[in-house]
This record gives sequence, structure tokens and C-alpha cells, in this order.
Amino acid sequence: MNRHAAPVHRAAVGVLITDLDGRVLLVSNPYRKELVQVGGMVEAGQSLADAAERETFEEIGLKLTVTRLLAVHYRPGITDADTILYVFDTDPIDASTPLVLQDDEITAAFWLEPSDAIGQHSARGRARLAAALKARAANTTIYLDANRTL
Repeated sequence: MNRHAAPVHRAAVGVLITDLDGRVLLVSNPYRKELVQVGGMVEAGQSLADAAERETFEEIGLKLTVTRLLAVHYRPGITDADTILYVFDTDPIDASTPLVLQDDEITAAFWLEPSDAIGQHSARGRARLAAALKARAANTTIYLDANRTL
């Protein structure tokens, strides 16, 4: 590794969307077996919060405002760049609010009890979702990586 080379990290965002009863919204997509939070990659020149709001609108058709940062998750790359994932909070919404799923990206959306949402989330994101829920309850932000949770 060239110690003078610029570090390479990708930035991604997720959004913790819950309904008025505390259920968590997860979505499925055609290229994963498990469910995931609404979210995606941050585009060049875009702030993290703007990316979270854009992804929410693109994936489920809702214009939600993110309210605060809940979790930061460093994930080393398997075959390419490392990723830093940021999970943002939103105010709870009514579960009957119509969702417009992105045709080529989202195949279904599910409202799940928090423990079920954690269990059905992708393996790489379970700890991140659990941390986001814990951070919301404690009114804090949590950092995670492969070795620790702070």
C-alpha cells in the first residue's frame, strides 16, 4: 500500500423510517436476498443529509426531512473501496402513507417490529440497524466497525 496515496472511502446513507407504532420500514430489491433500509450511495458534490433525502424520494416516493445522525458504520471493502455508512433519523410517519416504489430498484416494502426488522435485515447491516434504533432511544450517535461499537 502506498502510504502517500489518497485514501479511498465510499460514502453511503440509510434512513431509519418508522411508523407511529414504532415499526421499521425495510425494503427488498432484486439483487439482495435480505431486506435493507432505504438508502444508497452519496453522489459527488452532495451532502450526506441531501443524499439520504434524495434516496428516500427515489426509492419510496416520500419527501422526508432527515432530523439527525444516528449511526456511523465503517465497513471494510470486500473487493473494492471501504464504505462509511451514515444512518439518519426522520420523524415517524403514518404506515398508511402511500409509497411509490422505484421500479428498477425496490420490489417491496415492509413494516416490521424492530426485532423482526433487525433479524430480516442483511447480515452486514443488522448491527447498524440495531445501533440506529438504540441511538434514537438514547438520543445519541453510535459508531460501529468490525471491532467495536462506541
